[in-house]
Amino acid sequence: GWYLVGSPIVTQTYDEDFIKDNKIASGTGTNLGIASYNNGVASGNWVYAVDAGAATTGTITGGVGYSIKTSATKDVKFTGSLNTVDPALASITVGAGTPFNLIANPFASHINSQTFLDLAANSTKLTSKTIWVWNSAGKNYDTKLSTDAFMIAPGQGFFVSAVSAGNLEFAKSNQAHIASNTFQKSTSISKVKLNVTNGEFNRYAEVRYNTNATKGFDNGYDGERFTGVSNSFDVFTQLLDDNNGKNYQIQSLPNSDLESMIVPVGLLAKSGDEITFTAETLNLPNDAKVFLEDREKSLFTRLDNSGVYKISLSSDLSGVGRFYLHNVQNALSTVDVLLENVSIYKSGSNQLQVVGLKQGKASIKMFNMLGKQVMHTRFEASEANDISLPKLANGVYIVQLRSNEGKLNKKIILQ
Repeated sequence: GWYLVGSPIVTQTYDEDFIKDNKIASGTGTNLGIASYNNGVASGNWVYAVDAGAATTGTITGGVGYSIKTSATKDVKFTGSLNTVDPALASITVGAGTPFNLIANPFASHINSQTFLDLAANSTKLTSKTIWVWNSAGKNYDTKLSTDAFMIAPGQGFFVSAVSAGNLEFAKSNQAHIASNTFQKSTSISKVKLNVTNGEFNRYAEVRYNTNATKGFDNGYDGERFTGVSNSFDVFTQLLDDNNGKNYQIQSLPNSDLESMIVPVGLLAKSGDEITFTAETLNLPNDAKVFLEDREKSLFTRLDNSGVYKISLSSDLSGVGRFYLHNVQNALSTVDVLLENVSIYKSGSNQLQVVGLKQGKASIKMFNMLGKQVMHTRFEASEANDISLPKLANGVYIVQLRSNEGKLNKKIILQ
């Protein structure tokens, strides 16, 4: 498989000898199993090295990440002078295609992701205090938060998301000594890990419960799913407060009143897929019970007691509105879906998305902050509804939703 790597030395030149000695794989045409990541395009982001025989030459720069594949299981050797000073990674960019940048640990020691992400010189340039690492076993990217204090191995590559261009600093103070193996070691955090498989790929989304978290976005506690490369199958959740349509692989919520927090679960899957949901729980209250709601079928399945929910999709899915995660203390036989669990947010340049309604007639009115009505529309509700917006000035608006379940007011910001 592929691995994300970087050079722990100042500069590594790759040539014909390097390719042969390290058994770098050959691909389509003259492509070699060494690729850099170009975030200036929306797709086809990998730029492969090309086999030119004896004329093959290139540079693996310290601090920059690369994807490498070998034709046999073996160590890849880097030879040269170790980084012993504070190097800087130049020119991370927002990118015309994606904001993701592939970088790498430039040291021959582990670095602590929390120290790296909390450094002001880095956090101000990043979308969030999050890194994404490649999981070769799961064939997907794992979200790691600053609060995870994930140990990045020597030569390990990882992605960050840029909010502004500049240099990320790898300070010597980022280095960390590991006295024992801490890889994926369990912690005392309370969480539900929702696992989903289509028989070919395994995906997961985590909901964590933390006294420092809120129902909205908490930097370092909430981490989006990786979208730097295309993915045909995935699972994610969305925020309970200030939901703007972003999809999270890890979401943290307050560690109290768990029953009131119904989490929207999104699925990216194709028609005809056979989907299986399971869950793992850690450090939840003894009387806690975890249910998955399928709102389309009005079914609730308990998952925390080794429960399984299977379904065959009759259409493509690409968002939230159908599935919800419940964490309750009492037995769940019938649940009234409250309007408070409906999400309303701007989607695209002139669309309002309303997610989580039961089927039936509904209407929306919008008012500006002076109380003037600027929109009124009626529609037939479904799990996810796209409502066209008129041309409106940037600012704060109140959305008034009416359906068979009652009335709900939500504040949104157009910008």
